[in-house]
Amino acid sequence: MRITFLVFSAAVLLALLPAGGAGADEWPFGKSTGFKKLDAFNLGLIGAKGMDAAKPKPDLNAPPRGGMQRSEAQEGGDEGPNRLRIDVLFPGGPAAKAGIQSGDVLIGIGTRAFSDGCVEPLAKALLKAEVSKGEVTLLVKRDGKTMKVKVEIPKKGTDAKKPHKGKARARIVGGALEWLKGQQQADGSFKETLSGKNGAVVLTALAGLAWLGAGSDLKNGPYSDNVARAAQWVAKAVKDTSSPFGKAKPGAPSWNQWNWGWAHAAIFLGELHKRTPDATVLDGLTFCAMRLVETQEQSGGWAHGPGGKNALDYLELNIVTGLALCGLGCAKQNGFDVPESTIEKAEQYLKASSSGGGVGYSAGPGQRGSGNIGRSAGCWLGYRALGQKSKFGKSLGSWTKRNCGAIFGGHASLMQHIFLAGVAANAAGTGAKKDFWKAALPSFVLARAPDGSFQPRPWHETLSMGSNSDVTFGEVWTTATWTIILVADRKAFKGFPVWLGDSRLRR
Repeated sequence: MRITFLVFSAAVLLALLPAGGAGADEWPFGKSTGFKKLDAFNLGLIGAKGMDAAKPKPDLNAPPRGGMQRSEAQEGGDEGPNRLRIDVLFPGGPAAKAGIQSGDVLIGIGTRAFSDGCVEPLAKALLKAEVSKGEVTLLVKRDGKTMKVKVEIPKKGTDAKKPHKGKARARIVGGALEWLKGQQQADGSFKETLSGKNGAVVLTALAGLAWLGAGSDLKNGPYSDNVARAAQWVAKAVKDTSSPFGKAKPGAPSWNQWNWGWAHAAIFLGELHKRTPDATVLDGLTFCAMRLVETQEQSGGWAHGPGGKNALDYLELNIVTGLALCGLGCAKQNGFDVPESTIEKAEQYLKASSSGGGVGYSAGPGQRGSGNIGRSAGCWLGYRALGQKSKFGKSLGSWTKRNCGAIFGGHASLMQHIFLAGVAANAAGTGAKKDFWKAALPSFVLARAPDGSFQPRPWHETLSMGSNSDVTFGEVWTTATWTIILVADRKAFKGFPVWLGDSRLRR
């Protein structure tokens, strides 16, 4: 009887509340005057985000603490906490319409409280709801009282059971592409977030790749105009290093990060020019490839950008090395002559930094050794694009194929590891794809938002450090990268035959 009363009371109470939820933070990351933003777990199509209820909500307007400092202890990690305080509501979304309020604490699904984290149960409940009833029942605490709240989400039928395949995937891709279209600015670019104009180059190149992989190019497809404007802007922007993040002052730590921009731009422009040749695109691609050759460090690796060590006193990092090799490979397939010495130096460097085939952080003291999937997958994709078939390359490929599911074993940006592992899994084949999606599916389901975008999530490192670069980089970054993973499957989409090392285009 008590449970029945609670359910009835909650239904009456929630019906009287205005849609939107009282006191909710601004979607998607809270309102802040700087880079500090809420690093919250997204609840998928429910349209809400939450954080560990055992920890006070962070003050986004508080002065920065200075440097990377460890955060207060949090319950859970990659599996999510057992008690999730709702801090952000999607305006007019399913949770808001159901009467969920900011400050409510989500403790379970239906009648069952979370015991081993909220991520897996939430993802399973959402998939089940999309397939069958079109609703999910949240177990919520408010002001010390427990209540059940039924949240309605769109019902899509049996194909929604596997959202990364078939009709469901096509539908999700379509929503994401439209969302990206809505975020593109008049000049073809996307708003600057992390790393100024260089970051905008990365975001614009990735959005362009998403449209391109789904079938649009300079001449064909529903997003041909978006692709063309993105390409024109990127081809010009890569030559303008006036961004404060692109300057390296003599004697000072280098914050130059342009290798990220040039590498992503070269992948996009190289894939695009191979499909629909264009003089401006080729000019931008050639410029990026030349710069990547020039900025290779003497060691053979690549840093964030030219100019020496950064403020954290390191130079090379192999996530950039892998992306640089990918960019050079895409340029090579479009006629750019990549010097053999560049490739040879890179391989010697990677071999020195690696163990067992996996690419380590760098070749520096204390940074050599076992790899992670982001670095290794990026380097292997670079080898494929370059057509390299060395003994080390084969070892790197074997390691990557075995570890495509190890997405939580990396460092810094979780989405970077998911992104490169997901693309590599499409190149590696069925077994690698199964491993990847077994690990990534819950995060994928919860990343989806009611507007078609994908949202970043916390993980053990960001929960420990109190900082998430995926959140700072923003929802364009997360939406474009998840979409690229989905359209990299050439059995269903145009995909990326240049980047994945198969330039035989389907016409």
